[in-house]
Amino acid sequence: MPFKEYSKLVVKTIEDIIRCTTLSSLLEVSGWPKPGNVHRTHDFKNTRFEHFLAAVAVIQPNFFKFCKRIQNNSIIHQNNLSYVHLGKFFKDAAKRMMEWQKGGNVILGHILILAPLVAATVICLQDENLDIKYFKKVLKKIIEDTTVQDTLDLYEAINLCNPGGLGKVERYDLTDKNAIHQIQKDKITLQQIFNISQTYDLISSEYSSVYNIILNEGLPYYYEVFNQSNDINISTVHTFLYILENHYDTLIIRKAGLNLAREISENASKILKVGGLTTNKGKKLLMEMDNNLQSHEGKLNPGTTADLIAGIIFCALIFGLKF
Repeated sequence: MPFKEYSKLVVKTIEDIIRCTTLSSLLEVSGWPKPGNVHRTHDFKNTRFEHFLAAVAVIQPNFFKFCKRIQNNSIIHQNNLSYVHLGKFFKDAAKRMMEWQKGGNVILGHILILAPLVAATVICLQDENLDIKYFKKVLKKIIEDTTVQDTLDLYEAINLCNPGGLGKVERYDLTDKNAIHQIQKDKITLQQIFNISQTYDLISSEYSSVYNIILNEGLPYYYEVFNQSNDINISTVHTFLYILENHYDTLIIRKAGLNLAREISENASKILKVGGLTTNKGKKLLMEMDNNLQSHEGKLNPGTTADLIAGIIFCALIFGLKF
């Protein structure tokens, strides 16, 4: 099916949306071999493939409560979408993720990426407007209407997870004890904090650009690969390589520097050029890349790219992809 035919939401209920959140995260985690990630044949020292599966499972009730809360408030607050309370969802879901498995912060990126997409889907269903253009309009409004409290809750969620590779920044640094006070004093909304951090974090960049990579680059490519291959794993892995080819992974930049991030993106490009998983040469190069990245024990893990893939798959599902 051409991309233009995936232009209307096919989900009909909140239950359908939750099926898509579950599937999108599971399919991303199961994509094999996404080089450098934890996957079905490679664990990190303290983080296993099963930790990701557990985290995906335990946050689904949080997604359901999030959807129901939006559904119950959408008619009352049509002109201001701050009632979505993205930050509260971040905090609640992150807490559950950390409580139910011992692998640490495994899918905070999924939580951050999926939440606005899920909220926009619920509102579109409530408004009975299923067109992708309206979906993008609602998504933009959700991000614009975020609040200072959303920012404070985001910081709490991140601190709950104690993630690695954050680095140091000049303003509102997560490791700075005065950051919370400064955010309150300066009245920094979630949209503003992501605008500030967009140059060094791909998830922030997605919020600032209203999901440009996911909706305008990754999603059409994902459909294209699936239409050619009829293989959901090839679609996932090739889209991962495609995003990595075109956008240096910011987690790798923070952990290992720009030069290594650039080298990894160049390798992803070479693999796609020779056919990736559809050719023997591509498979060989892909396995070599995975083995090389895995040898660095997580330091060269394109984790942010993986988070974007979860968002791409979610969008593919809600707009009608079946496999």
